[in-house]
Amino acid sequence: MHGDALREFEEASRHDLTHTIGAVSRALTAAIFRRLADRGYGDVHQAHVAVFSALDPDGTRVSTLAARAGISRQAMSALVRTLTAAAYVTAETDPSDQRATIVRLDRRGAEFCRAAVVASAEANAEIERSLGPDQTARLREILRVLAG
Repeated sequence: MHGDALREFEEASRHDLTHTIGAVSRALTAAIFRRLADRGYGDVHQAHVAVFSALDPDGTRVSTLAARAGISRQAMSALVRTLTAAAYVTAETDPSDQRATIVRLDRRGAEFCRAAVVASAEANAEIERSLGPDQTARLREILRVLAG
């Protein structure tokens, strides 16, 4: 019934930079997470990165993590529960406000963060081997311009 619209959408997607950049991002992210799974972190998923990237060294309230990640407090609480159960973070009542929860990186979470840095560096090195240093530097420059 509306097959023409789907065909037009598919054709436009093939030539759309947003679509291409998104596809590259998804492929690189998947490669990094495969490396992490190979290193024993298969229980961490891309959504969990919102927790790690929003944490302060001394701990952060769940509500602050949610605001930084741009997701609901309930969604962040679910991510934190999963990571707490797997011992990546700890969650405890904020002594200054019994209604709030403070999340802190645990030993396994610190190990994951270090492994993620290595996996990301390996993925970047693969790109540089494929493109060469000059084209990789140019790609970084172009992507930074596009990112604003």
